[in-house]
Amino acid sequence: MRLRRLALFPGVALLLAAARLAAASDVLELTDDNFESRISDTGSAGLMLVEFFAPWCGHCKRLAPEYEAAATRLKGIVPLAKVDCTANTNTCNKYGVSGYPTLKIFRDGEEAGAYDGPRTAGVSSYFVLHISLTSLRTRLWHIQSKK
Repeated sequence: MRLRRLALFPGVALLLAAARLAAASDVLELTDDNFESRISDTGSAGLMLVEFFAPWCGHCKRLAPEYEAAATRLKGIVPLAKVDCTANTNTCNKYGVSGYPTLKIFRDGEEAGAYDGPRTAGVSSYFVLHISLTSLRTRLWHIQSKK
């Protein structure tokens, strides 16, 4: 009976499905109010990737599904976050954002640099490789420092 009622109102069913998807996002939403406290909530790698975007930006809209997929694949390893620069100008100005989307890597709560890897499905692969190389460098440094 309920399915028949939803069939009569396909727009309502579509809105409900969209609301469920939006609620299930693995991308953290940061604001001027919570940026400083949340940027330190890094995963096991001590990194966070932050997208500074504008809702009207075409490149940002194209990046969104890839970024969401990467956030899901990297959940618990490297958190991915986003900041809407039209609503959070203080944070975007502080980090020198002048174009969209701007992607920045944060390490242990501090800006570590611009993200220069792929902006497609390769985002998660890039981070897995980056984390692996960082871990390898750290291990080699510890081995050499013991000599």
